[in-house]
Amino acid sequence: MKVCVVSLKFSPGHLSHIIAYGKLFRGMGNDVTLWLDQGYAKLDTGNEFPILWYPATEPEKVDILFLANASTKNHDVCRSFKKKGTKIVYLYHEPWESFDQYLKEGLKQALKATAAHYFSTKVLPFCDLVIVPSEYALSLYKRHDIRYNNKVVKIPLLFDDELREEIDLSKKEYFSYIGHAVKGHAFDEYIAFIKYAHAKGVQFKFEIATRTDLGNLLKRDKAIVRMENEGILRISHGRPLTNEEINQAYGRSFCVWNLYRRSTQSGVLPKAFMFGTPVIASGIGSFPEYIRNSENGFIIASTRSYDYLLQSIIYIKKNIKSMSAYCRNTFESTFYWRRWIKDFAQIVFFFP
Repeated sequence: MKVCVVSLKFSPGHLSHIIAYGKLFRGMGNDVTLWLDQGYAKLDTGNEFPILWYPATEPEKVDILFLANASTKNHDVCRSFKKKGTKIVYLYHEPWESFDQYLKEGLKQALKATAAHYFSTKVLPFCDLVIVPSEYALSLYKRHDIRYNNKVVKIPLLFDDELREEIDLSKKEYFSYIGHAVKGHAFDEYIAFIKYAHAKGVQFKFEIATRTDLGNLLKRDKAIVRMENEGILRISHGRPLTNEEINQAYGRSFCVWNLYRRSTQSGVLPKAFMFGTPVIASGIGSFPEYIRNSENGFIIASTRSYDYLLQSIIYIKKNIKSMSAYCRNTFESTFYWRRWIKDFAQIVFFFP
């Protein structure tokens, strides 16, 4: 069959899933093409598949159109291809939660989430299959969106394996924050905690890797600037980081921050596991589905429990060998596209 993996809204964080699903469909014996927003041209797509650039070009004959993320263009594309007999599969990352929950990330994010949900509800009726990435996302879908389409399955967010060499535990020095430095991900709490941990005299370092511009923080927070100058804190910010830079950050981390205020599911978690890196996470969203305390991370009840949080991180540092191995096992058995070839073939080839 001819499969087209589609992303008509540029979103760098979704490229990993686009490539993973492309490889999954190809691993099932299909002919795969990517149809991407022109913005992706600035990223390294790995030359894995033929690419059509939207809006300049459009696929002709397609058996399955796989929508990799939300876009204001998706419903028009679905309407057009549905008339040609194309099957539509939609990877629905964020089923609607509530406006109050999105406000935890700020008013701008809440408005963006509302708009994304509106356009998703226009896409769902066209879909032959809807994929949600966690049990938590499935529960949200059943609560709010199942009236638009009841053909829904749960498959975790899939990734290609980007680990290119054996994990070197001696290089895992940092407790890191990786991703957008935003309120919803409790970046402010990460900053407060690392200053607390440093004052306690911990024997490890800290890293922040984000495209968010931290200029204002570095102007006003002398303690953070001092930690950076002393080599205790490593910061990369203010520009889109390359995938290689992000992977290097995961590789040199012994633990990654997932203590978010709001999350349906996090791409940081499986990416950390990919590099054998445990996570510290909140007991919200899908985190409890994938984290096993003292095995691949810890669920922390409150970001304010600094003593317990510090004890948990120190435990991870002391037990990094066994926990790193468990993280890799979790990635390979849950989030790696190869693990899903047989199951996904049964799902996709037999949906109505």
